[in-house]
Amino acid sequence: MTWEEWRFNTRFAWENPLLRWASVGLCVLLMAVSAFSAVRLVQAGLPSGFFVTHYTVYLGIDQMSPLPWLAAVICVPILVILATIACAFTFFRQDNLAGYALVMMAAFSTLVWSYFLFQLVKINS
Repeated sequence: MTWEEWRFNTRFAWENPLLRWASVGLCVLLMAVSAFSAVRLVQAGLPSGFFVTHYTVYLGIDQMSPLPWLAAVICVPILVILATIACAFTFFRQDNLAGYALVMMAAFSTLVWSYFLFQLVKINS
């Protein structure tokens, strides 16, 4: 796929109001939740230099990571979800259903990611 073809596909997808507002809403929600969680986790981890990354009901805290790992914990899911939205825009012209399905998958991933960050902030506070 050439650059011009990709631009045409994304422009075509951007003209669809459902796809446009769903993707914009997902990006805003994803960035807001991630930024809020990053600030709260840095505040909680600054005194010790570590933050809790995994907690189980039976064992309690079973994994702690150094604070620089917070960048990976926050940024990798953001990149994956944004790549899913970009793929939805790319495939929308050829297959509308695939474009909608990818946006719905990104929405579900954003909700799961937001719940995970809520629990992570709660455990670290």
